[in-house]
Amino acid sequence: MHYGVLIMRDEFKTGNPIWIYYRDIDNNDNLRLPQLLRGHLGQSYEIKKIKIPNYTLMQTTGTLQGVFDDTAKSVCFYYRKTRWGEIDDSVHYLYLKQPVTVYDQVEGMPLGTPLPGGIYVKSFQRIATTDRQFWYQVNAGQWLQFDDAKVKMVKDDPFKGDVPTRPVSDLTYLALNRVAATVDFLPERMVETYSTPYGQPSGKVANGQKLTLIGRLTDDNGVTWYKTSEQNYINGNYVKIVEED
Repeated sequence: MHYGVLIMRDEFKTGNPIWIYYRDIDNNDNLRLPQLLRGHLGQSYEIKKIKIPNYTLMQTTGTLQGVFDDTAKSVCFYYRKTRWGEIDDSVHYLYLKQPVTVYDQVEGMPLGTPLPGGIYVKSFQRIATTDRQFWYQVNAGQWLQFDDAKVKMVKDDPFKGDVPTRPVSDLTYLALNRVAATVDFLPERMVETYSTPYGQPSGKVANGQKLTLIGRLTDDNGVTWYKTSEQNYINGNYVKIVEED
């Protein structure tokens, strides 16, 4: 009688749940809320692929069929935007002949002040859409669209030797007395900092991260840079000054 009771309990024991994810393969964003699949030990399961509008399924990880047991399992479906044709992860260098609008993603929304003309930028990824638009990622969550009237491709690395892409002497400097600020960008995104204005990237800071500002620089195009207590520079578009009470 004692063993019979144990067997009945085991029949209804819950197996380890299975997490199901639907993600963008290029930025790892969730396209749907993760789903949790539950079942009893030994119970079979089958996970179906789903269609997501404007996306194409590219890859699946994990087992789509099986039985619940006491091991942790997950399944992830990876999708790519249907309009994205060619993905090029090589480094490109661009010279901006005129001010250029920056967007939060390919075919996305404009972000703040355009990048000024007369500077070089480095791109880590290029996306070609199915209608042959070319988009270049110039920072985390920052993209520009190629327009040969405003942008020129550059073969050689203009940043070699850590030479600033614009003379620092062209910037007006104002010392600040350790002003409190925060990074003001997009949720869960990072912004690059630089060794000099328009110079080499020196690190990244997260949205909402606290900053201590010791200097402000403004160029003749009205672009503002802030110098932090860590001796890094950050574009003023992504800085929010903390108001004192």
